[in-house]
Amino acid sequence: MNDWESGIIQVNDEHAIDSSLTEEQLLETAFYSNYFHSVRKLGNGYIWYHFDQVPLLDRLFFVSVCFKDTSLIVVEISLQGNEFPTSWDNWSEEGERKRQREHDRLLERHLSIKPSYRQTKPYPYKEYKLIWGKICSYFDPRSGNTAIAFKYKNEC
Repeated sequence: MNDWESGIIQVNDEHAIDSSLTEEQLLETAFYSNYFHSVRKLGNGYIWYHFDQVPLLDRLFFVSVCFKDTSLIVVEISLQGNEFPTSWDNWSEEGERKRQREHDRLLERHLSIKPSYRQTKPYPYKEYKLIWGKICSYFDPRSGNTAIAFKYKNEC
């Protein structure tokens, strides 16, 4: 079971991601072996690992894990499915807003706290502050990205 309020993301009953995860530990997990999609090294100490078709909460997600100098700083998860855009070929603002509304519903179901901050303009954004960092739900029309972001203390 996922314990998002503690910053823990579990995949297939494996304690896959939490605030203490290091890059080296990630590379040794079954999560990495089973769902790895790609890696993007930015050349400035930041490295993003991307995972595809990750089962969470009986749904499939695209998961991105970002390290800065081997320390975990951000995990972003985004629902996958035919009801949402899958590429620039079928991207639409309404499709991304639909994904963002579903992300918000998931957070309402799996967090016992209310958002500490929310906005609707210029784009939808909700933020939940927790002891280990914060969880944000956002849609950014400039980048076309929609996600739930787990931002750990060293990023906040």
